[in-house]
Amino acid sequence: MSERTADATERTTGIPSGTYAYVGIVALYAATIVLGLALTDEVAGMGLAMFQDPGDVGNVGVFAVMLLVATGVMVAAFRYGYGEALVRVFLLGSASTLTAVAFVALTGIGEIAASGSALMGLPTSPVSIGVAALTFVVLWVYPEWYVNDVAAVIFGAAAIPMLGLGFGPFPVVVLLIVWAGYDAYAVYVSGHMQELAAGLGDLKAPIVFVVPHSLDFSMRDPDFDLMGGGADDDGAVSADDQSAESPARAEIALLGLGDALIPGMLAVSAGAFLDAPVVVPALNANAPAIGALVGGLVGMAGLLYLVHRVEGAHAGLPPLNAGVLGGYLLGAVAAGIPVTTALGL
Repeated sequence: MSERTADATERTTGIPSGTYAYVGIVALYAATIVLGLALTDEVAGMGLAMFQDPGDVGNVGVFAVMLLVATGVMVAAFRYGYGEALVRVFLLGSASTLTAVAFVALTGIGEIAASGSALMGLPTSPVSIGVAALTFVVLWVYPEWYVNDVAAVIFGAAAIPMLGLGFGPFPVVVLLIVWAGYDAYAVYVSGHMQELAAGLGDLKAPIVFVVPHSLDFSMRDPDFDLMGGGADDDGAVSADDQSAESPARAEIALLGLGDALIPGMLAVSAGAFLDAPVVVPALNANAPAIGALVGGLVGMAGLLYLVHRVEGAHAGLPPLNAGVLGGYLLGAVAAGIPVTTALGL
C-alpha cells in the first residue's frame, strides 16, 4: 500500500498496516520448512542427499564455495548488466527442476536421477520432465507474487531435505554459525546482499517471498521495483518503510528464500541423524527437529521486531539461526540427548 492507504487501514481496523503481510511472510517461512520435513523420507528414498558423507565437516566449505560463486556471478551480472537473461533462465530452471522433485516425492509418479548419476536431481521420465517444463513456462510468462510464492514454497521444500540430509549435526551447526556471520557481513559491511535482492527482484525470480499489504498490488506492473531504487533492505525481511523512493517498495513485505532453507536444514538433519523418539509422525520429526522449527519462529519474531524498531538494512540469518540453534538444543535436552551429542562433539 501507499502511505496514505496504509494509514487509512490502520485507523479503520486498529491493526498496524503491515501486520497481514508479515503474517503471510511467517506462514510462507513455516510452510516451506514443514513441507520440507514431510518430504524428507521420500527425498532420502530417492537418493537425493547433496553429500554422501553427512559427517564430513568439509561439506560446509564445498557448500559455501558453491553459494559464494553463484552469488558473485549474479551480483556481477546485475552490476554490469551482462548475462541477466541467462541468470533468469538458470534460476527458473533450478526452481522448475526442484518442483519436479517435489511432485515425484509427493505423488510417487515420475522419476528423478539419484545421487551418483551425472544427472542427479534432474527429471528423467516424461511426467517429471513435463512438470518441470510446465513450471518453467508458468514462472516465465506470469511472474506474479502469489505464483512465485507458491513455487518457492514447493521447490524450497524439496531443497531443504536434499541439503539437510547431506549435513550431520556438527557440520550443519557450523554452517548455520558461519553463514549467519556471512549474512551480517554481506548486509552491514559490503552491502552486496542489497544488490543481489534488487537484481532478483528485477528478474521476478521466485527466490524471494513477496507479500503485499494490498491485493491490488502486482509484481507484473512495469514500474515494479523490489528494492525501491536500493532504498533500505537486504533481501531478508523488509521494513514497512514509507520513505522509500518507489511506491512499490512501501507496499510489500519480503523474505529471502535462503532465510528458510538454511534454518530448515537443521530441522531435517536433527530428524535424520539424532537418535530420539519421533513426536510428530507425519513429519518424521523428533523433539530436536520440532525445537529447531519453533526456535526459527521465535527468531523470526525477533527479526520482525528489529526491522520495525531499527531503521536500515538488517540481516535475516543471525536472529533466525540463533533461534533455530537454541530451539534445537532445548529439544535435544528434552529428548534426553546431551548437548555435546546434539552439537556433534
